[in-house]
Amino acid sequence: MLTVPDLTPQLLYIEPLHSSDFLSQTVYRDQVIKSPYTSEKWIDNTLIHFYSSDLKTKRKHVKLVHKIHKMQPIVIDEKYHFVLFPLNSSKHQDIFWVNLSQFLEFIQKDGKLLIRFISGIEVIVDYDFKKALKQYDNTLQILDRTIKHKTVMSNYFKNKEG
Repeated sequence: MLTVPDLTPQLLYIEPLHSSDFLSQTVYRDQVIKSPYTSEKWIDNTLIHFYSSDLKTKRKHVKLVHKIHKMQPIVIDEKYHFVLFPLNSSKHQDIFWVNLSQFLEFIQKDGKLLIRFISGIEVIVDYDFKKALKQYDNTLQILDRTIKHKTVMSNYFKNKEG
């Protein structure tokens, strides 16, 4: 039987929940998967099981290569622009994660943050608009550099072989 990870480029966002049974949920266009783990623990478990990596490794890479030390976006697959970027707030202990490949825009609405996705789905959350835009900009820079770095390294090894 083929096991498919829940962490796929079709994911819209992962949000913290505040219930006794579930601590987070992963939201797709057509389904919601609830988890007894925090969003970070759920991502970490999935990365270990399906991607042979973990959050600590992904964060260390971002810190070393991109010089971003806090709230680092997690590049899962640059080919599909599958990058999760975090939104945090002093009001929330757990992190809200947005998938760059499904994200369209942030809109400030009545003191809240409206997140619009390419599918037309919208979610209103209680996070800071300016911080969200900064996270988005950092994520775009990381994705851009990651793709370019991979191209440079590929060309380097092609030239070495030839």
